[in-house]
Amino acid sequence: MIHVDDFKAFDANEVAKMLDMKYRTVTRYIQAGKIRARKIGKKYFVTDQDVKAFILAQSTNVENVQIEENIAKNDAYEGQIKED
Repeated sequence: MIHVDDFKAFDANEVAKMLDMKYRTVTRYIQAGKIRARKIGKKYFVTDQDVKAFILAQSTNVENVQIEENIAKNDAYEGQIKED
């Protein structure tokens, strides 16, 4: 970690540990532009603000699960055989 005054930056290995990802996944995300980083020498460095931004940018599926559950509850004919 680089720490100067109020500026913090983590290398890709540290970011991988923080996010519980593999190092290669983090570097691929950096190269794809999903995680903002700066390359200094041969290492990528990510600021703490960019790590937070990446985390907040990740979508959750909680809302989708709740919507699907509501649809399933409201469907009165689900699983029933209809006769004419």
